[in-house]
Amino acid sequence: MGEATNLDASVGHGMLGEVIAQTAGQILEESLSARAKHNGCNLLMQPADKLKGAVTSAFGKAHQASLSVYDNPPGSITYPGDGMNNMRYTLYRPNGLPTYRADMSGFKICDRLLECGTTCTLAMFQADRVCIANVGDSSAVLVSLSDDDVVARFVTVDHNGNNNEEVQRINTQHSRVAEICNDSKYLRIHTGMWAGYELGVTRALGHKHLEAHGVSCEPAVNTFELQPEDACLIIASDGVWDVMDAREAANRVMDVISAGGSAAEAAKRLVQDTVMLAECSPDGDADNTTALVAVFN
Repeated sequence: MGEATNLDASVGHGMLGEVIAQTAGQILEESLSARAKHNGCNLLMQPADKLKGAVTSAFGKAHQASLSVYDNPPGSITYPGDGMNNMRYTLYRPNGLPTYRADMSGFKICDRLLECGTTCTLAMFQADRVCIANVGDSSAVLVSLSDDDVVARFVTVDHNGNNNEEVQRINTQHSRVAEICNDSKYLRIHTGMWAGYELGVTRALGHKHLEAHGVSCEPAVNTFELQPEDACLIIASDGVWDVMDAREAANRVMDVISAGGSAAEAAKRLVQDTVMLAECSPDGDADNTTALVAVFN
């Protein structure tokens, strides 16, 4: 049967978001590895409901562990400023809100609240079975070959304001404290000390202060069997999907693999092409751009 192989991509956002991503990713891996050993290394062979429960529990543990970042945040950090790099920020607490302020006199740099999190997309493989779980908008695409043509389909769910089910969840369960903006599709807090705060995703790990406003750590879980025509899996952050669709990304990855390149080389090419396309766009800026590729035998 063979042991399961795990692949995950966590992309942090906000002040200390990269710390959240690192912490959550480590705990997620440890939790699932321990659960796999408990099940005789046959976790993916469990019934679908038990597998979903195990994965959901692991995401919950990763979320809880990541909240430790808020307990003792650093007094000062380096973080990109508004159009500037390597700004130094110092922590202070106006009205009880942990906030980082730029150490730059003479420049108008916005304060940054200490509210951070990470998207997370997990892929587990065992034999021909695959389990994909995700929160946020870092998506996975399954790439297949059909009559020498490349076929690509998303196997994850984007948790943001473009997802009607997420909009309905927010409107039904959290309408008193939050809403989905009609124009930007961002989640917007409209009550309490966080009023006016906006977030581009409705599910993530690590958002301590936004849980009560609808930001959930419960993942979407998708389990399926690989077919002979399946060639690879792409996991990438929204920076990739902002500038190309699934088919275009799949073609770029398969060009590298077909020429004898490795999965790492294909992922690197995808990121390089994404940044180039983003910099040539009207905005001229690349969003978070991360990609992983798993090639099937």
